[in-house]
Amino acid sequence: MQHNHPLALLVQLPIPPTGPQPIQGNVPLAAGFLKLFAQRGGLEGWQIEILPARLCNTLGDRALVAAVLERLPRLVGFTCYLWNIQRTIWIAQELKAARPDLRIVLGGPEITGDNSWVLEQPAIDLAVIGEGEQTFFDLLSAVHAGRSLEGIPGLWNRGGLPPPRAALTDLDRISSPYTEGILDAAEEQTMLMETSRGCRYRCKFCYYPKSYDSIYRMSAAQIEANLRHACQRGVKEIYLLDPTLNQRPDFAGFLRLLAQGNPDRQFTFSAELRAEGIRAETARLLREANFHEVEVGLQSVDAQAQKLMGRHVNLEAFERGARAMLDEGIRVRVDLILGLPGDTVDSVRRGLEYLDRVRPFSELQVFNLSVLPGTEFRQTAGELGLEYQPRPPYYVLKTPTLELADLYGLMEEAQDCFGILFDDWPPLELECEGAAGDAGQGILVEDHAGQISSCFVDLDATVAVGLPSASLRSLTFTLRLRSADFRARCEYAVALVRQVLAENPHTTLQVMIEPVGDPRRLTAGVLEALLAASHESLSYLDWFYSVHPVRLLGAKRLVVLLPAAAEHSLDEAWLDDVEDRATIHWASKAFGDTTG
Repeated sequence: MQHNHPLALLVQLPIPPTGPQPIQGNVPLAAGFLKLFAQRGGLEGWQIEILPARLCNTLGDRALVAAVLERLPRLVGFTCYLWNIQRTIWIAQELKAARPDLRIVLGGPEITGDNSWVLEQPAIDLAVIGEGEQTFFDLLSAVHAGRSLEGIPGLWNRGGLPPPRAALTDLDRISSPYTEGILDAAEEQTMLMETSRGCRYRCKFCYYPKSYDSIYRMSAAQIEANLRHACQRGVKEIYLLDPTLNQRPDFAGFLRLLAQGNPDRQFTFSAELRAEGIRAETARLLREANFHEVEVGLQSVDAQAQKLMGRHVNLEAFERGARAMLDEGIRVRVDLILGLPGDTVDSVRRGLEYLDRVRPFSELQVFNLSVLPGTEFRQTAGELGLEYQPRPPYYVLKTPTLELADLYGLMEEAQDCFGILFDDWPPLELECEGAAGDAGQGILVEDHAGQISSCFVDLDATVAVGLPSASLRSLTFTLRLRSADFRARCEYAVALVRQVLAENPHTTLQVMIEPVGDPRRLTAGVLEALLAASHESLSYLDWFYSVHPVRLLGAKRLVVLLPAAAEHSLDEAWLDDVEDRATIHWASKAFGDTTG
């Protein structure tokens, strides 16, 4: 693949999927901003491309490396969030091994001066700290002109932290990647809009207060242009990414502007805001603009926790605002954080009791505190006594008033109280449609992108069948194993699991286990060996679910397929042993059975 100019390729990896369902919402908006700013600034000597989301969302690790290399880039820039930084670093290492001359640049919220484990990675050449548009432009301009990269504001290059980059004060300069054809809002019928940057609140768990000294906004004319484009492209939903949408002094006028740009109520809006600032009239304006859902943070009802996190919540105003939106038919998603400094078991319980009594929500999210890089909590973690995971999502593991066992217990209490399993796995997908090759041993299933998403192996077959090439496997992969004696075939099964994860370590892996004959030959020891092999390397979902009270959740899932006819005849103790280590699926038809 030849280029008239050297290629800067921009890549944004998705939130890791928990199952084989198609990934949605991985819109490379930041990359779109970079490209648009460069175009409007008259950047010379470079071609900028964005790796299509359909590839980022489906390709396995090795396939993604191949897709990047075949484009022959001179520089690869990754947008880094806590959910993709570990996989990004692995991809970068593989790219560097294949092309030592390739420049690797990281940017995004994970790139901060206090996130040393990222900046210390040898595969990383350069990193953008803070807003990226101006820094990326200056970087490419300097490389094209042969100038030194030293001293470029916001650009880290192993010479120490760079001078800070002043914020982009005119957001019209990056509005909009959609109207300029860089991104296509018709792909998922959704549009992401950032009409402001900066936040007047100073929540210590958020990186925004340290990133901006003021609030900068997009003009009304540009907002109108984006809304017209959304109408033309058949958009059904617009996500407003502004931090605390109703911090705007012109909030009522802003909502009227949104309503005017959505006269036929073609699309809905979603956003994050403060419930305390909402009254009946504001809620009516939200409905008239066609807001479908808002997210509001309660976080804690405890005065000391609120003081330490720099966020005071007036419960009366919070309830009034949430109720006003609910009365207008707007879905309200309320957040409660576990593990905040100052919170105790009793204070968290008071929060749960308050939410249960008042029910100011359509949906409740309870989650553990993440001690994020670039935040006040990260910088003061030592004096606050916060212990947290060394890798994303950086969940708090201990505070002076909460032990890890308390966090497990409080999450269980929240789930029991509201009848919700937070962050549950998606339903099993066991179908074998679209299989290629001979039925039975070695059967392969392709996903919509042509990647191999499933492989069936009969462990008892006389001729061993290898796995499909690592560069052909999809991001989510199902390994389907059958045997009449898993105890005898345990080593073989474990080797296959290890191979899958050694070659594509960030795979979301589902291991389907089908005992033939007496299923009790599948022992707890076999399942333990498969679990151990699955967790020899950890990816984001493993860290994410490690503080979840349901122990089996993670990036790897064991599913034991049993005949439905045997459900009431199998020993309960054996079933309990299996369910402690795997999900049981009672099936009327076994995999590999191709009879009508």
